[in-house]
Amino acid sequence: MFSKPILVGASALIGTLVSAVSAAPTEAIFDVTNPKFSNGLNGTRMAASGSVWLTPHDHFSSSVGVLGCKTDTNHFAYWPEAISCNDFCIEVSYDGRSALFMHLDNSAGAHDVSFENWNYLETGYPASEKTHIKESAGFTATYKTVDPNRCRGLIKTSSGKMPFSAATSINFVANCVLNQPNSWVAQNFELWNIYDSQCNLGHNELCETPDFKAGFNQAKCGHTLGSQDPLVGQDVWNILYPSGNRSEA
Repeated sequence: MFSKPILVGASALIGTLVSAVSAAPTEAIFDVTNPKFSNGLNGTRMAASGSVWLTPHDHFSSSVGVLGCKTDTNHFAYWPEAISCNDFCIEVSYDGRSALFMHLDNSAGAHDVSFENWNYLETGYPASEKTHIKESAGFTATYKTVDPNRCRGLIKTSSGKMPFSAATSINFVANCVLNQPNSWVAQNFELWNIYDSQCNLGHNELCETPDFKAGFNQAKCGHTLGSQDPLVGQDVWNILYPSGNRSEA
């Protein structure tokens, strides 16, 4: 069963460190005077508020390595603007209804949000209530960025911190820590030894954060960092458009 959507209003760098081992005698390091990782600000920065043509998205992903098995994937935004270390929590409103989304994946140009709550915004019912699904080309909704702590309820870690893949998100996390140390992500992240955002590969274990300030960029984990061993018990489910059927990611 899906958790109850968090609703408000009327109704309520990518790294590729796949072969490093947790106890490697030497670690790759950043040149801290000339970092070789994304500054996280590439592309258009999102305005604090505005309106967008809102369309549905039914397959979870995260271009910065956030783990779907440890977040509520029914509340994700897939927008073309740069992903922020601080302003990723978005309140989207339409026809008197509002819902929260986390902008942690990029689109090629569309402003998609998770189908479950896209349908809620348009009809007042989540897409998992199949009899109320409305197929449409989309609609114009308003949005505003809000305090990231408002999205903490969408995070399923026991600490309430954002769960990132230790193998594939290190560049984005390092940027937040080094360049925006007071940002929400810099102060509220965890690194997990899960290779893919869909949580199909790796090990369900927390890793030790590297000393970014000293130039290190490899987390230390109980198993091999970036392991692609099959992972079970950490399922991610998509709600498909337009049927509303569930499909394992």
